[in-house]
Amino acid sequence: MSAQAPYYESRYIRANHPDRPQALWLRETLLMPTAGDPVADVWVMVFDPGGSGNRALKEPYAIDAASYEYDDWTARIGAATLDDRSAQGVVTGGPSLIAGSAGGRSARWDLRITPGLDAPVKLLTERAYRARIPTAKTTVRHPLARFNGALELDDARVVVDDWTGSVNHNWGTKHTPAYAFGQVCGFDNAPDSTLEIVTARAAIGRFLTPAATLFVFRHEGEEFAVRSILSSLQTHARYRPFAWTFGGRIGDHMIEGEIVAEPEDVIGLTYTDTDGGQKYCYNSAIATCRIQVAGRAFSRAELVASQRAMFEILTDTRHDAVPLLA
Repeated sequence: MSAQAPYYESRYIRANHPDRPQALWLRETLLMPTAGDPVADVWVMVFDPGGSGNRALKEPYAIDAASYEYDDWTARIGAATLDDRSAQGVVTGGPSLIAGSAGGRSARWDLRITPGLDAPVKLLTERAYRARIPTAKTTVRHPLARFNGALELDDARVVVDDWTGSVNHNWGTKHTPAYAFGQVCGFDNAPDSTLEIVTARAAIGRFLTPAATLFVFRHEGEEFAVRSILSSLQTHARYRPFAWTFGGRIGDHMIEGEIVAEPEDVIGLTYTDTDGGQKYCYNSAIATCRIQVAGRAFSRAELVASQRAMFEILTDTRHDAVPLLA
């Protein structure tokens, strides 16, 4: 790998069943810490609280088992491959010398991805993507993609028939120390509208900055966004497990909303940062988002994404109501 420590990178897809609270989330990640061995991980998560239950599998590999291409945006870790148009993989949890192996468990998947026509979503300014700060960058390569195929995780089989979701890319030198992240790939009553939002605190040395909220909202052919700390002075947000309220007014546009999830709809994961520290990630791909919007280019409306929004919190605090599955 050409990247040097400290560095992490995550390429992931997520998709939702069109009619009921069921979702998948697949990640291929690299971690190059300042101390210790680098590692590549394959993550498989299924949200199905009303069916076979929520499940998560993480399988680590030596870094030389990973190949990340950037011109054609292809990630390969072991037998898992992810690009803009497909995701295939097999994880067989046999005996492993790598700590954290999912020995005895297995997963396989074969998914076709049909990207939509929407432009990628960039949550930061172009200058911020080039700068050292913030230490974590993110883009949505395809915010309204379609997925077809199948996935098996242990004894659970998921048939993916025209699910809607996204193809995503995160990277940086250090995870954001504390954040709430949300994503909507189509609302129930506005299937072509999308939302990407984060409320985060950055680290400067040993200190955390006040929380700032950035977002990109697309609706009825219009986009309005807050991508900079200065512009975030016109936004507000508060979050806790597992409820988040937010809003902002940019010129003639206004948005107010909430994202909520029940504990049984959340999967808990352990993330390792580039400095070797650990964080707890609590993610629901079947959260509910409600927003009210108004603007000069479109009429006032209330949009709802019922159990099809992604809602993620990264924190130092364990939440006993949600077990850590990986």
